[in-house]
Amino acid sequence: MPELFTTVADLIEQVADVPAGQVRPDVRFDALANWTSLEALRLLAALEDDLGVRLDLREFLAVTDVAGLVELIAVEHDGGPR
Repeated sequence: MPELFTTVADLIEQVADVPAGQVRPDVRFDALANWTSLEALRLLAALEDDLGVRLDLREFLAVTDVAGLVELIAVEHDGGPR
C-alpha cells in the first residue's frame, strides 16, 4: 500500500499543484490549497488512466481524505468486496 499511496500522492500533487509535503494520508481534500471540484474530477480521470481502475463517482466524491482514497482504490484494484 505504500507504493499506492506514493502514486496517489504524486497524482494529487500534479493535478492540484500542491507541494509534496502537504499530501499525507490524514490530509482532507478540502484542506488542500487549490482543491476544487474540477481538481477532484481531474484526479479521478488521472487515477483511472494511471492505475487502470474504474471508480464509482459517488464513492470517489464521498471520500474525504487521502487515506480513504487509497483504500477505495486498493479495494477496486483488488476487486474485493466493499
